[in-house]
Amino acid sequence: MREAHGTVTFSITGNIMELEGTGPWNLEQMKQSGSAAAPILNQLLDSPWAVLATFHGEAFYTEDAAEQLVGWIKKEKQRGRVATALILTHASVPDMAKWHLSQIYLQAGERLKIFDDRIQALAWLKQQLEAAQSA
Repeated sequence: MREAHGTVTFSITGNIMELEGTGPWNLEQMKQSGSAAAPILNQLLDSPWAVLATFHGEAFYTEDAAEQLVGWIKKEKQRGRVATALILTHASVPDMAKWHLSQIYLQAGERLKIFDDRIQALAWLKQQLEAAQSA
């Protein structure tokens, strides 16, 4: 079995799940993340919620890990997930990382916006959540 590459930690603030991760990520790491995220997800599912992801370094997924992520997002969208805000820090090729991540979220049908600033990212997520709650 391959070793897990990359790290992700999870926390929850209101109806926003916050992820902090350092890539690149492979499928083994995704499986560990899925287990770690499950108790947090259970608190959020079935009412509108969003994700704030702060990624450091090489924000890339292997092909199998990207497929896993697309599948998870599609399932989560059926259970209240409305949007994702991404903040990228210390990426060696930020434009390539933004393109790579945008493709994953586009494939999953997720509303995504990439920010440099946490305050702006949270403000945008709150707008998305308010729109979803009044829909």
